[in-house]
Amino acid sequence: MTDLALKAQRRSTTGRKVKRLRAQGLIPAIVYGADKPPEPIQIRVQDMERILRQAGFTQLITLQIEDGNGTTSDAVLVREVQRHPIRRSLLHVDFYRVTMTEKLQAEVPIHLVGESPAVAQGAILVQNLNTVEVECLPADIPSSIEVDISRLTEPGQSILVSDLSVPEGVEILSDPEEVVVSVLFSREAEEEVEEEVIEVPTAEPEVISKGKVAEEEEEEEEEEESSEE
Repeated sequence: MTDLALKAQRRSTTGRKVKRLRAQGLIPAIVYGADKPPEPIQIRVQDMERILRQAGFTQLITLQIEDGNGTTSDAVLVREVQRHPIRRSLLHVDFYRVTMTEKLQAEVPIHLVGESPAVAQGAILVQNLNTVEVECLPADIPSSIEVDISRLTEPGQSILVSDLSVPEGVEILSDPEEVVVSVLFSREAEEEVEEEVIEVPTAEPEVISKGKVAEEEEEEEEEEESSEE
């Protein structure tokens, strides 16, 4: 199985009554997949938070489910986590049973490493992708994909999905032409370029016109979703 283990108990409490579980320091969850029926379970909040920090959505977990007849174990991945929109407390977790001999698709986080010489010169680093979709056997899912940004030496350069390096047996499904990270001129650099004056012989040298750089406006919208079982 896997090095990460999580204990759970079969759950009979459903619907609105699950609020009682949360008051007891438990959270409702469900495990499905591998051609088995969905199974409602409950887990201690502290144990679930620990597993989320260690495994995220990409590392295999040995889920040990206890009931009156003993304990069963399944290799699972965390598939979905619901949190309270304000308090950020756990509300519900979905686990997916995996078959170790069958490939699956997963979202793997991108981890930037190194330092970009272009940024040291005043350029702005823009990360366009935080994850990429991969396909591989469950045991081969990488915890993250490292991207070395030290190759970005000049503003205007970028790293594409096709430039990413992954372990053998892992296939990236994301668009290969999609930009992962790039370095761009800073606004100050753009203004300096825009304000450069090309001198042209003229009968009236006192008249000089300079272009103006329009200010960019960025708006951020935050949507909060609140869903409780």
